[in-house]
Amino acid sequence: MNTSRLLPGLWASFDRLPGEIDRLLDGLGVELPRPLVNAFPPVNVWEDADAFHLEAELPGLTQEQVNIAVEHRNQLTISGERVFDEGENSRWHRRERGFGRFQRVLRLPAPVDAEKVEAKLENGLLRLTLPKHEEAKPRRISVKAE
Repeated sequence: MNTSRLLPGLWASFDRLPGEIDRLLDGLGVELPRPLVNAFPPVNVWEDADAFHLEAELPGLTQEQVNIAVEHRNQLTISGERVFDEGENSRWHRRERGFGRFQRVLRLPAPVDAEKVEAKLENGLLRLTLPKHEEAKPRRISVKAE
């Protein structure tokens, strides 16, 4: 059996496993500290009054290799594929960087306006601005005196 062809596919499956565990736990509303779940890509998410903001580390990827989708008004999916051309006669000595397809699904705490999402990929850092839907923004109620 030629394991040199089998191992990259096997490792790609293992690389996807943490993301699948993260997706499962997110669906249950469970959030673990990041060193415990090694999902790819690693993200930071925060919000202000008008929008959610996300930064994701995607070293070596181009904008053509990254897909972003908003579904169900508050579910963000970042997916793509990290490819590696090992060449015909190459032999691995160390393989710490994962390759293959990836998918990260995050549920945001409020609906976003998918038509106004902005995404920028620069130097391996993906930055997303996800404007909150009008119904999710805080509203100031004026008080009338009588």
